[in-house]
Amino acid sequence: MDSPRFERAKNGALMGGTIGLCIGLVFGTVTLMRYGPGRNGYIQTLGRYMVSSAATFGFFMSVGSVVRSDGTQVNFNTRLPIYIKDERKE
Repeated sequence: MDSPRFERAKNGALMGGTIGLCIGLVFGTVTLMRYGPGRNGYIQTLGRYMVSSAATFGFFMSVGSVVRSDGTQVNFNTRLPIYIKDERKE
């Protein structure tokens, strides 16, 4: 299963997971400092924030990278024909 779509999805999930871990670390730390750990403790609460953020962001990044790369390649340097409508009535 080495298709280009799978590779793009895998790369998107890897990038999204990494970014999600960092965001989860920041938001989890801020939440722990503001509200405390609760009954789960510091490590479990922070880990839960990090894993849920990484999973969510990784999923959406993988889907987005496949959707964005799916389709025909457009060359923007190609000249397009210009059609001029003749409105003269004879």
